[in-house]
Amino acid sequence: MSLILFLILGSLSSPAACEEWSVDPSTGYFRVILLKEGLLAGLGHDHVIDARDVRGEISIADSSSSVRLEINAAGAEIDSAASRSEEGFAKEVGESDRVKIRANMRGPKGLDVQRYPMIKFDSASIERVESLKGLWMVSGAFALHGSTGTLEFPVTLSERPGGYWASGYVRIRPSDYGIKPFSVMGGLIKVQDEALVKFNLGLRALGSVPGR
Repeated sequence: MSLILFLILGSLSSPAACEEWSVDPSTGYFRVILLKEGLLAGLGHDHVIDARDVRGEISIADSSSSVRLEINAAGAEIDSAASRSEEGFAKEVGESDRVKIRANMRGPKGLDVQRYPMIKFDSASIERVESLKGLWMVSGAFALHGSTGTLEFPVTLSERPGGYWASGYVRIRPSDYGIKPFSVMGGLIKVQDEALVKFNLGLRALGSVPGR
């Protein structure tokens, strides 16, 4: 999303103009991949988490811009058949297992959505990668599970009807945010302490406000 800000900023015809954009909730995805490890990893599952409620507010001006992304942690789903298929995970997760996995993900030993209902990202800097067309590096504050860290990741922009796609990825360590990776059988089956966050988000214009 931050990438889009700078491309639009460069296209503004008036220094006094201000444009506002938001995430289009009807398109795209925001997804987390968790892989298994351990001596008996073959008995466990890799996991796919989908954020179903992603909100973004973007303000663009000639002299400054701001981006705020919020994810409703309680709305996150895990291991849907469609998402697992898209990520190439052939092993199915039964519905009874999904219910247990979802409860662990949202519960006190996971995201703890009752105490920390929102996951947030606020951009601090956005820089064009001059050698690669359409690629930008974004950094900012990422708040998860009551802890805040700094993330830096690439974002690629492409056009779509009525707006843009912003796609990218970043890897995080859940333990850096106070989340201990789930394990069973004394660690013989466990989740890796590295999560791959992937996104392909659509932006739509909210309009412009002259002179602001």
